[in-house]
Amino acid sequence: MPISISNQAYIFICSVFGGVLIAFLYDCLRIKRKMIKTSNLIIHIEDFFYWIIVALVMFGVVYYSNDGELRGYIFLGTALGAILYILLFSRIVMCISLAVLRTAYRIIRIIWRIVSYPVIIILKILWFPTRRILKLANKGLKVTRRTAKHRISRAALWGRVLKNMIKKI
Repeated sequence: MPISISNQAYIFICSVFGGVLIAFLYDCLRIKRKMIKTSNLIIHIEDFFYWIIVALVMFGVVYYSNDGELRGYIFLGTALGAILYILLFSRIVMCISLAVLRTAYRIIRIIWRIVSYPVIIILKILWFPTRRILKLANKGLKVTRRTAKHRISRAALWGRVLKNMIKKI
């Protein structure tokens, strides 16, 4: 069944928007990677989920705009949308997003320092007597260990003495 030119234009524009969305999602992934350093395994897992999301976006675009029929210009429109986004908006989105997130991180860190400061002061005040108690407990533990070693060695000595006495009998 032939599709009218206006329908083809609508499908093409939808695929261009799908490409823009795919490129934007990739920028979100790049922003996350710049803010949070992760291992190679996590990067591979993120990439796997990214491509699943890309497949779902493409499926949604094709299903919504063209009732699930694949046409070559859909892929061209998607590629064109991704390229246009990367060339026109990607750098701006990355710079603004990173600046906003870094500023938010700094603000949260300052608030955390203000909120945790009284707790740190209380812990420092309590640390002095606690340290004294721990030192005394450690001294007592050392004395106990020394006494236990001495008693164990004396018991071993008596064990040998008894063994020798039994041999003589």
